[in-house]
Amino acid sequence: MGLIGKLRGILGRQSGREEAEPSPTHERNTELEGKWLTVDHPYFFGHANISPDKRWVVGCEDSDGDRCGGHRMKGNGRVILVDYPSDRIVHELKYFARPVDAAVSDSGSYIVHDCGFGSALRGDVIAINTSGDEIYRRHYRANIFNIALSQCGRYAAVQTANADNKDSNILEVLDLHNGQQIFTVRPVGAWADGYLFDTNADGELSQLRVNLRDLGYFRYSATGEFLDAESLQVAQLDKGDYTTKIMAAQELLKTGATEESARKALSVADAALTQGACERYDWGALAHRIRGESFELLGQLSDALEAYEQALTMNPKVGVLRRATTLRKKISAKK
Repeated sequence: MGLIGKLRGILGRQSGREEAEPSPTHERNTELEGKWLTVDHPYFFGHANISPDKRWVVGCEDSDGDRCGGHRMKGNGRVILVDYPSDRIVHELKYFARPVDAAVSDSGSYIVHDCGFGSALRGDVIAINTSGDEIYRRHYRANIFNIALSQCGRYAAVQTANADNKDSNILEVLDLHNGQQIFTVRPVGAWADGYLFDTNADGELSQLRVNLRDLGYFRYSATGEFLDAESLQVAQLDKGDYTTKIMAAQELLKTGATEESARKALSVADAALTQGACERYDWGALAHRIRGESFELLGQLSDALEAYEQALTMNPKVGVLRRATTLRKKISAKK
């Protein structure tokens, strides 16, 4: 039964009747439609997570079985592992509170993100083998932003959201086979959208590559050292959206107060304004502040004052009032 069949079935039950399903030529028990998995027996409908080799599918259903999903205080969801080419259900697990995401390897082992009951900031990452046995569990006192699993199933990556404890905003890599954390760091740049695990001939992790949206992939060493700081700064300045450009330009001026840095920051601030920062009082004011600081470094004091005045017009609290006053006096003294 596919997605359309499921919706028709629900409407039929709500009206007090079941609609007959057409009989396909070759009827499967499990069916993928986009990011959704439907199983006829036992009935299941949930988000599908597919292994890189397309063999394994892990379905997550965040529902108590009585059409109640999302935030709640009881009623476990379900997770199901399917060997899709053979149309075979390997196992079904019902002890997760709210399984909202999963990742599955080419070996069929997988991890589940269980966000738990209640409203507390929390999340569990649980590793499961093909027999349905739990082999590792890590509890976080923060919401989990995303998870990833290596193709071999040995390594997992976890990015948490902000919280008021040590689990806040961390990027962590786990060795599921040995049941240990490999490294835990504050992520550099934005939170990643995807992860690639590079291993050596012995299967040991050599580096982690993270995909930062619109910017590309950047590397962490096997011990958590960020290896591509310069490449990331270049990408942020050249490829980022206007918020990313403005923050990168600020950092550029902080770390290198040179004419070359000033010219680059000025160009980036101008680009950010044309991308839409001019329509935001906060980001627009920051962009004009960067322009003013850049013009000052280049010795173009009149242009700097004009940029500071534009920044103050957009946001009087942008932090350049004193600099603008000083520049105005300096320019007047030269006349």
